[in-house]
Amino acid sequence: MTESGGLASGDAAFGWRSLRRRIDSGNARYVAKARWGVVVLVLLCAAIQAGISPDIANVFCAVSAGLVGAWVFSYCTRPGRIERHTISTLVVLGFQVHSTLAALIVQTLAWKPITFNLEAPVTTFSALALLQIWAAALHWLYIQSRVMHAITFTIRQRIFAPLGVYRAPTNRQLWWMGLLGSFASWYTNADRWGEDNFGDIAFKLLAGLSQFSVAPFLIPIAAYLIDPPDRKRQVNWLTLTAYCALTLYIALARNSRGAFAINALTVLLCLAIAVLIGRFILTRRGMIWMAAAVLLSPIPAGILSDLATAMVIARDDRSDISSQELVLSTIGTYFDGQALQSRREMDRILAEGSYNEIYVDNPLLALFVSTKYIDHNIALGLSLSQTGEDLARENAVNQLLLLLPTPVLNFIAPGLDKSGYAFSSGDYYNFLVTGDELGGYRTGSSIADGFVVLGAFYMAVFALFAFASFLVGDALIIRMADGRVLLSTLACICITRFFMNGLMDESVAVQAGNLVRALPQTVLLYVLMFWLTRGVTLR
Repeated sequence: MTESGGLASGDAAFGWRSLRRRIDSGNARYVAKARWGVVVLVLLCAAIQAGISPDIANVFCAVSAGLVGAWVFSYCTRPGRIERHTISTLVVLGFQVHSTLAALIVQTLAWKPITFNLEAPVTTFSALALLQIWAAALHWLYIQSRVMHAITFTIRQRIFAPLGVYRAPTNRQLWWMGLLGSFASWYTNADRWGEDNFGDIAFKLLAGLSQFSVAPFLIPIAAYLIDPPDRKRQVNWLTLTAYCALTLYIALARNSRGAFAINALTVLLCLAIAVLIGRFILTRRGMIWMAAAVLLSPIPAGILSDLATAMVIARDDRSDISSQELVLSTIGTYFDGQALQSRREMDRILAEGSYNEIYVDNPLLALFVSTKYIDHNIALGLSLSQTGEDLARENAVNQLLLLLPTPVLNFIAPGLDKSGYAFSSGDYYNFLVTGDELGGYRTGSSIADGFVVLGAFYMAVFALFAFASFLVGDALIIRMADGRVLLSTLACICITRFFMNGLMDESVAVQAGNLVRALPQTVLLYVLMFWLTRGVTLR
């Protein structure tokens, strides 16, 4: 078992050296084939879209998503680039996949036009193509800049290293983090529908622990990403299976599809990185197992899709019943085939009528495709009057002020009450256009919010957010003296956040809040748990 007494990299080099480690030739061959295979698939999907719907808007959107997607994907998946700048490259790739690439592939496989149920598809895909090219260009400038490398080096050496971020936690510590995270996930969400906890710092810190529920799932991966090659870990698969069941129960109790799906995505992203940088060596036997897993994947995918649909159905009752009753209700609905079919039929009818958030058929997969939400908020932004735009700017300023600690906020803006802003960006734009009530927490988009509030200046603000994400993300990885790349445990825990929300979020204010509050809080909580769980034994 790996000890936590020293740095994960022992003789780690915190600067970027000229040493270049040769990636295993077998891996390089497999990775190259998979890389170009995906590029061909993306271009093929773009061509097929013209056959699915020859409408000019659909063809334009498909070609835009296909060409830009193929270019950005090939840029990000170069082994040397993702090895040297792992997290920052993943940020760019995640933005591309989350916004348009996943939509192109999923909708093509479902034989649906990529513009299905979108309101302003041409504007949406044009804006996204522009930002995706801009993101890749910013990343290229970042990796060429000595100033950026110096800042990353300083963050590593002056902040993260003294805190112990690069020390590898033991299995025991990962279990403690996971159990505390799972408890926090249940306690701060189950049976608390619609409750707000403004100013409750202890509650917010406890809620922040929920993201660490993934920690035990990192034990099998630690040998490939976190630990030096000469260290081994023991993996208790039976205990991990039981813990997986526990996290699924908590997800059902919270009625949260994402609570379980994000853990799975975290593991998959970590494994993909281990393959790309050559830490997880692909053998012929491993390739056979991987191919078998891909061929059999429709079975668990169907099960999870039905379970996610059952959770959506049970959501209507979650404020009226206990979390235990909600779990039982969800399970009962899962085994009710007629109820599941009725829900799917209702979604189909709704998609042909008034506004809805239906885009991807699979409700679990829909969590990782943001195209519909971006499109809807862009459409709302285009519908705003001059007065509406002014109100949106005023709301954005107030949301930024709300990031301040309550005592500071009361001094600077005593008339601004946090409880009066219990709504999302998506809520507010919908209110400005339709007059609907606030408080529904519709999903917003920082892209739409940015262009409405800042106009063309949003491109500069986008660049600032991008550079900040690149710097902090890459500071969470280190390189050993022999050139091997190691990810800190914190990087693995936050990897889905960087992938999905590194360059976009619910609003510009939320994006800023993630950088100045949420991310530092995550680092603080991780450091506290790491040092407090040293020597603590599970009995």
